[in-house]
Amino acid sequence: MTEPMTFEAFKSYLANIDLDGIDSEHTYSTLKLVKSFNASGPHMNRWWVMTPVNWSCVCCKRTKAEIVRLNKNNYLTCQLHEHHDHMKDVVKELFEKYSIQREHIVADELSEKFAIKAAFSLSAYDNTVICFDCNKADADAKKIVKAHKYFSFSPREIAEFVKPTPNKEHEIDPVLVQQVWELAKPIFEMRMDFAERFAKIAAENQDWYQSSERTAKQIERLAKWHFERHGLHQFDRYEPDRLLYNTVPFKGNGSSWRLKENPILKKIPSANQLAHLIATRGKYWNRYEDNWFCPCCLRSKYDCVRPSKKNPWIFEVKTASLFSLEEMDFDSNPAAMCVDCVDMALNLGREILDLSGKRSMVEHPSSVISLRELRDIVIARPHSQHKFKNEIIDRITPCIVERTIDFLNGLAEQNKDC
Repeated sequence: MTEPMTFEAFKSYLANIDLDGIDSEHTYSTLKLVKSFNASGPHMNRWWVMTPVNWSCVCCKRTKAEIVRLNKNNYLTCQLHEHHDHMKDVVKELFEKYSIQREHIVADELSEKFAIKAAFSLSAYDNTVICFDCNKADADAKKIVKAHKYFSFSPREIAEFVKPTPNKEHEIDPVLVQQVWELAKPIFEMRMDFAERFAKIAAENQDWYQSSERTAKQIERLAKWHFERHGLHQFDRYEPDRLLYNTVPFKGNGSSWRLKENPILKKIPSANQLAHLIATRGKYWNRYEDNWFCPCCLRSKYDCVRPSKKNPWIFEVKTASLFSLEEMDFDSNPAAMCVDCVDMALNLGREILDLSGKRSMVEHPSSVISLRELRDIVIARPHSQHKFKNEIIDRITPCIVERTIDFLNGLAEQNKDC
């Protein structure tokens, strides 16, 4: 029986490798940096450990190798900091100030919770990990412009006025810092006004926050612990709950997805509606060129924009593994298609696999269908979900089922020979 590795042995092992996704003072890259700077050792903190070796600062863009430098004790400074907005501190301080000014205290625990929750809506940015030089540059820049003690520059704003140099403290451009502050100041003052209002509402116990005995998040967290305790994570790491119930108990037959009538919409998105979509939910729109079109239904970007249940207009492009007719192989290079074509590929793939009895053998249902077959069955309409040529689907389905069975049986025989 193999003896478990001691931690000392593990540290020795780390000396020759880098850990994936995290860092350590015991790993190869760190030891190499310590040696190159002739340092007595690394002075590292937890944020440095929780970020990968190739991490770079979102403000100054320097890599870890460019951030480190010797401190007065001849140790290599390996420090990252969680840079945060101070609105929570502002609202809490104002809440207490207005509460104790009253002749009779009416605020309670829920009032303070309301004040804290309101503060999050006033934050200018999310808590962000940045290098220690950028964090110090924020404090130094505030002194230059004489900003409010609770103001802090955002990571994007810090990037505008720091002048980074590898392995040295940042210089700050005083002209640029003043320009950034002049733009940020009126917005900060508006946020402070809101902070005053929220604090007064909470101090007067006029808030509308009502707590729950147990929140949905608490129930979910406890259930996840139970899923792991009962061993379900060994079967499904990401959605173990789906192992314990039938997610679609009332589903119809395998072809019901293509028999329902998706209406064709006569309205089209206006220029402003499209601009709003791009500004607020434009991840996919901005990822693809203006002349992009879906390789399956051949609709343009604009024609693929349609309403959804949650939003007036959406534009989504996803990838789906498809069958290669030329190579007779599953999981050919995923094709980026509009979301309606991807849904079509998945639904037809599930229908084929159910008919073949091979559902459990294929990870991606779409991979049993080729792009050519999808093109043959789709009826594309601008700004609407697809219709389908059911007579063609009915005709080609038996051939695809047979092909799928033969292909999977062939794979099974190959694995048996191995």
